[in-house]
Amino acid sequence: SIVSSLNLPGCISVNRLLTMGSAASTEVKECLEKASVEDVAASLKSLSPEELAKLKAAMEASPKEEKKKLFDFKSGLLDCCATCPDQYKVAAELPGARLIEMTLAPGEEDKPHDHPGHSMFVVQGGKLCITDYDETGKPKGEGNEVELPSGAPPIMPAGPHQVKNVGDTTVKIVFVEPTLMCQPCGEVGEYISPFKVAPECYKILAENDMWITGMCTMDVGATDPVHHHKDHLIYVLEGDEVTIYVDGDESKAMAVPIKPNSGIPAPMSAPPFAKHSLKNSGTVPIKMLFFEAKM
Repeated sequence: SIVSSLNLPGCISVNRLLTMGSAASTEVKECLEKASVEDVAASLKSLSPEELAKLKAAMEASPKEEKKKLFDFKSGLLDCCATCPDQYKVAAELPGARLIEMTLAPGEEDKPHDHPGHSMFVVQGGKLCITDYDETGKPKGEGNEVELPSGAPPIMPAGPHQVKNVGDTTVKIVFVEPTLMCQPCGEVGEYISPFKVAPECYKILAENDMWITGMCTMDVGATDPVHHHKDHLIYVLEGDEVTIYVDGDESKAMAVPIKPNSGIPAPMSAPPFAKHSLKNSGTVPIKMLFFEAKM
């Protein structure tokens, strides 16, 4: 039988712990916080191997934080990262959106998966065969071959599909996916658009009602004027350091190391990203792709 108590000050019994299961975790934590190291060690030594095993199993049953549902696809298929973790990786994420990096080697094929509508940028182009699926998760027919050039910014509609690299080069694509938690950023008073005040640095590559696909380029030593951003996700293509001046104030300089093929979440709620000016304080030109919310 299980011993009646761990013999710790104010501690619950092992028997009660086992009957409580995952609900015991909070009470056990409070008990252990009150006990000394010596008390815990002595009490654990008093348990048999079987009792220790049961105690460990009960503790491991403590509840994990429930993951929020990201998508609700009619097809019944899962999202790209859940289905194909080797080919699709989260490069950065915000509470309501995530930046995905897709890599497919020549001859490689992913598994059927679903997407919300998503804005893309082709980092390394190539030839793909895309097979569309219907709302029941079944293929609609033969796949369609498409040649995607490097630098293309296509915007894709929602829907399930399967992708195969039928070319002879590795294809790399980054894209932004809004999740079910995506909420409007709200209006910004006296909003200063980087595309208007610094057109030599900022270009709009594509846009729809939800997202702008933008590109920031800066030569070594170059600066831009103060401007605003809404929530955005950045993908570094080139560069090794950028200095951010919060609110455009040079006394609030933040030198940030950056590296190619890395993602950066940039929420409005973080002061460096909502309003700032930038300087390329690195040793090479900067080229940063970003997807910015329009809502």
